[in-house]
Amino acid sequence: MKILMILLTLLNFIYAAQIDEFAAEVNYLRNYEMAIKTAKKQNKIVMLVIVGDYCPWCKKFERKTLTDSTVMAKTNESFVGIIIDKYKDKGKYPQEFSAPLIPAVFFINPKDGQSVQETVAYMKPDEFIENMDYALSSNKTEKK
Repeated sequence: MKILMILLTLLNFIYAAQIDEFAAEVNYLRNYEMAIKTAKKQNKIVMLVIVGDYCPWCKKFERKTLTDSTVMAKTNESFVGIIIDKYKDKGKYPQEFSAPLIPAVFFINPKDGQSVQETVAYMKPDEFIENMDYALSSNKTEKK
């Protein structure tokens, strides 16, 4: 039993390192409050990506869609990306963004904290870019 607990703890640390490495690879933050502050300062929309370590569709979304060069370029230009684990990061982001299904993405206006667009489930890069464009056109922030 003790060995099982040690193994589970090690696996937990390995996944935490994986999500942190992925966040660094795609230039996403891991802290919700920091993402809001950064987005306000840069006048961008927050792109909150919710995943789970056990979710094969989340992994596919990360590796096929979020790392797509066009998606990455659009994210860096117009959004502040943040990636969180639905369960391991519970309580570290607003509960109104707790999606019943993952992967989920909430495009959030940092000035009022309201979602301007939401997506759920795996999407191919071109489909996701359409959602990104819709979020940008739906955003009610005023450019200053």
